[in-house]
This record gives sequence, structure tokens and C-alpha cells, in this order.
Amino acid sequence: MRQRVCHAGLGVLLALQGCAFEEWSMQGSPTFPIEPHVFYPQYTAVNGQIAAGAATGTGRVLEQPVAFPHFTHATTLGMDCQYCHSDARKSIHSGVPSTQVCMNCHSVVKQAADADVPSPEIAKVIEAHTSGTPLVWKKVHDLPDYVNFAHSRHVNAGVHCTECHGQVQLQGQKETVKVKPSHEGAEGGHATAVDAEIVKNVMIREPTLQMGWCLNCHATHPSIETNYGERANARRAELKDCWTCHK
Repeated sequence: MRQRVCHAGLGVLLALQGCAFEEWSMQGSPTFPIEPHVFYPQYTAVNGQIAAGAATGTGRVLEQPVAFPHFTHATTLGMDCQYCHSDARKSIHSGVPSTQVCMNCHSVVKQAADADVPSPEIAKVIEAHTSGTPLVWKKVHDLPDYVNFAHSRHVNAGVHCTECHGQVQLQGQKETVKVKPSHEGAEGGHATAVDAEIVKNVMIREPTLQMGWCLNCHATHPSIETNYGERANARRAELKDCWTCHK
């Protein structure tokens, strides 16, 4: 039996080597384009996206199409994360809300800073919804393709969003700053700076999301004890298996 297993393993190895040789021999062929697979050891931003392992902190914020204040929605108004990210409990992905989800509220709520002028950020959402053009958000929590992470498994197990995404409900707080108007003041004098509200830290990554960070959670999270009882230790062993996340 052991000999047959060894022979089978050798066969697989040779097949893989043959496949690698075949791919190598066809490089440059127009009928067999090979995409480069570059490894970024420093986990730097690539095309605006944050690769795995980059805990951005307050010093690295991606420019988003709308300065969405999570603080206003999740903390001030107390909205549940899953109202906007409704796919999180039923899908691999958490989902990004369509502009229709935004307009469920903003068709009547705080469309304007005064009677005639729409709030600049909300105006962007209204324009996108009216034109049928989706807002293109940049991913901040972006895992490599070789990692299989299912939001639904974690949400339904009792893992809270903030445990992986950090204190998102505190991001996007408004800050009052002094802004000088672009026009000159009367009689050639300089215009006086006025107060203006800006939204700070629209979306930053706090946890690293690296493998060791995930494994530590798999080994210690209290939901395992709650959900599996006497089988908790066996389940923790399963969660350390490579196949759990790298399918």
C-alpha cells in the first residue's frame, strides 16, 4: 500500500513538473498569454487597493468616490452594519450597497444643507443613482485570491463585524477646519477664513488580516465553545487545518 501511495505521489509530482515545463515552453506565444503573478513582500498599495497585511492606520486612507461617514450612520444613528451590507449573513462577500439602498433613506432624509443646495456628498449619490452609474469603491479589506473567507460562516457563528474590520463605526467623523474662500475680499483685502466641516478617515484598515492573526482567532474565539460545546477542541483543530482557508 505504501509503495502504491509513493508511486501515486511521484506521478503527481511528475505531472506538475510537466505542466510547469509546458507552461514555460509556451511563454511568449500569442495563443497562451501568461499573466504575471507578482508577490509584494512589503504589502504595499497596488493600483489603489490595499494588499493583504497592510494595516493602514490613520496615515493611509484611500480616496473613495463618496466621503461616507460610518460614524454618522453606525454610531450616531445606530444603524446595523447589515442594513447596508446585507449579503454578509448569506454570502461569501459582505456586499457593497447599491445607490438604491442609499436612496431608501436619502430620498427624504437630509438631501440638502439648506432649502436649495444638496449636501455635496449626498449629491454624488443622487447623481449616480439618477444616471444609473454605480459608485466604484476601492477595497480596503482585500484578501489574496488564495484565501477563502466566507462572511456568512463568521456572521452566523457570532463573530461581530468589528472583530475583523476594526472600529469602523468610529471612522468618518466630521472635523471643523478653517478654510479660506477662493475669492478675494472686498476692496482688495483677503477674505476671512471660515469654518467648514470635513469627513476624516472615511475608511482605514486597522487589523492586518495576516494568517497568524486569523489563526489566533480560530484558536481562541469564544463562539467556538458556544457553538460546539464538547466538540470545541476538535473544531479548533479543524480550524487550524490549511484546507479550511486555502481551498
